[in-house]
Amino acid sequence: MKTMKTLGLGVGAMMLMTAPALAAVTVVNETDQTHTVTFDLGAEEIKHELEPDAKVEEACPTNCGVRFGGHDTIANDGDTLVIKEGETRPVLRQN
Repeated sequence: MKTMKTLGLGVGAMMLMTAPALAAVTVVNETDQTHTVTFDLGAEEIKHELEPDAKVEEACPTNCGVRFGGHDTIANDGDTLVIKEGETRPVLRQN
């Protein structure tokens, strides 16, 4: 019985070690002003004050709206959105 418990713990630990890292939506502020960025997850909204040259990440496993400048952009985990000078919406950075 002890061998089975040890085997089970070993298999569980290996699964955790090989699981992919959780992806997130990243918003990068490339301006010289602080901007408010809101992640709309449906039942919950998460607001961030994003300083110049800073970035913020939030998990959006089933898509979410990212609000900046009064406009929503739909984003998926793994997307990087950039706030650029003079733009009214974040721009999707192509990887």
